Amino acid sequence: MHAKLFETALGITDPWRVAGVDFDAAKKVLTISVDFVAGSRFEVPGVAGAHPAHDTVAKRYRHLNFFQHECYLEVRVPRVRVPEGGIRQVEPDWAGKLAGFTLLFEALILALAREMPFAAVARVVGLSWHRVAAICKRYVDLALDQADFSEVKRLAADETSRARGHE
Repeated sequence: MHAKLFETALGITDPWRVAGVDFDAAKKVLTISVDFVAGSRFEVPGVAGAHPAHDTVAKRYRHLNFFQHECYLEVRVPRVRVPEGGIRQVEPDWAGKLAGFTLLFEALILALAREMPFAAVARVVGLSWHRVAAICKRYVDLALDQADFSEVKRLAADETSRARGHE
């Protein structure tokens, strides 16, 4: 019953499943083990078709807190052999853009970073300032890569601020 509850709460769908839940009250950490159903086939971006798992890699993702307790997903992530002969790792739908975090955890950091300094966000989520900055930088870089500046005709500069030494 616990597995179904956590699968529903996390939005985990077939072929993924919750394989186990471990709660360490002393450390205030909830660890949810996620696995896939044996015999599952996985799609890989840029490669046609669904492919069977070749082997697996253990990954750990920081997720949103469970009440006041840190929550981690320990996932057995499959790697598949693609028709061209290479091996590609499958990224779960919930994996964030920076290694070690879920999309929802990164979304929380981005939402907090809009409202407060990185140092304050780092204290709230229990990360270093550098990790918070790295997550924000990754999403800013992705947004800039997708931005279309082809219609920009003029760019203004504030000489007053520049004269004061601002860049």
